Amino acid sequence: MASFVLPHALHGRGSHKVIAVHGWFADRSAFDPVLPDLDQEAFQYALVDLRGYGEARGETGSYTSGEGAADVLALADRLGWDRFSAVGHSMGASVVQRVLAAAPHRVRRLVGISPVPASGLPLPPQQWELFSSAAHVPENRRAIIDLTTGGRRPAAWLDRMVRRSL
Repeated sequence: MASFVLPHALHGRGSHKVIAVHGWFADRSAFDPVLPDLDQEAFQYALVDLRGYGEARGETGSYTSGEGAADVLALADRLGWDRFSAVGHSMGASVVQRVLAAAPHRVRRLVGISPVPASGLPLPPQQWELFSSAAHVPENRRAIIDLTTGGRRPAAWLDRMVRRSL
C-alpha cells in the first residue's frame, strides 16, 4: 500500500458510503456548511483533502485529476469500501468522473456540483494563461475566484482563500 493516505474526515455511520471531493482553491472544509443537513444515519461521508490542499497541502505529486482519482480509490480501499457514491464540486467533479472511469463497478452513484468535465475544458489562450499561472501568481488566483463568483464574495473572504492556496 502506498505511504500517502488522502487526508479525510468521516461523518455519519450509515451503510451507504460517500466520498466527497472539493473543488479548486478549496479543501474539505468547503462542505462544512452542508454538514448539518446531511443524513448521517443512512450515509457515511468521507470528506477529503486532495494533494496540494488542506492537510495535504505539502504533499508532492502530479496534481492531476487522474492522480486524485487514484488517491480516492486508495482511500476507499483503506476504509474497506468496496462500493461507494462519489460527490465532486467543480474540479473535484473531474476527479470523481475519473474514479467512475477507472472503477465503474465500485461507484454506486455519481454527483457533480458545478462539474468540470474530466475530458478537460479548452480555454482561449488568454484564459489558459490566467489559469496556468494561478499556482504562482496570487493576483491571478484572486481574479479567478472573483470571476467565478461574480464578484459576490467579500474582499476578506477572497484574501483568506488566496492566502490558503499559497
